[in-house]
Amino acid sequence: MSNITDNATVGEHAIVSGNAWVIDRATVSEHAIVSDSARVCGDAWVGDFAQVSGRAHVGGFATVSGSARVTGFGWVNEGAAIGGNAWIGEHATVSGDAVVAGHAHVSGHTTVSDRATVSGFATVTERATISGNSWVRGSATVSGRATVTGEATVGGFAYVGGDVKISGHAIVNGDAVVTEQKHVAWGEWFDAPTGVYTLTLYMQAGGSVGFTWRSAEGNDLRAYLSANPDYAARGLDDAPLNFLAAFEQANGIRANK
Repeated sequence: MSNITDNATVGEHAIVSGNAWVIDRATVSEHAIVSDSARVCGDAWVGDFAQVSGRAHVGGFATVSGSARVTGFGWVNEGAAIGGNAWIGEHATVSGDAVVAGHAHVSGHTTVSDRATVSGFATVTERATISGNSWVRGSATVSGRATVTGEATVGGFAYVGGDVKISGHAIVNGDAVVTEQKHVAWGEWFDAPTGVYTLTLYMQAGGSVGFTWRSAEGNDLRAYLSANPDYAARGLDDAPLNFLAAFEQANGIRANK
């Protein structure tokens, strides 16, 4: 039998079933479903067509909306917002002011916290940690014990695993495959003709070295600099080329100059 306390609110079309609890000042509204042994408590809100099931917990000021699902032992707390078609399951925790949206999947024993965002078709699994103001988007996957924090972004079809940590303003995109720390490097202060930007280098699935730098992204930093002669004319190409050479050496790559 479901348990609903006096201060909790359950809308006319919402369903609370099984051994589910809706307590404190929590609200379940519209066409939302809370079932099994799930718990919605605190000032949490579950609405639209969202579902909370299994032994999941939604508390604090957290919101679950759209067609999102929180299941298993998923834990959503504090000011976290789950929306779209996002799925939170197994033993995953989403807290702080973190956002999980789109078709993102967060599972395993992962943690998404602070003001981090997981969106698009991104997957965060195993024991990964997403924190700070970081963003995992696109069709990217973060797994293992990897950490994405700071202002870092992982997007495209990138795969980040192992014990890798990506932080600062690093941006890992494309077909990146980063399973060791040496597979990614970033420098915060590289001069370009229009300002100072973070340059990120990362290994890609085909063995090439991908890069992101301001609005530029590609598979060949040398070719990019050659196609933009203003860098060489102003003496701005030496630092990024030296950075690239050091990255290639660390990864056993013979430079293709």
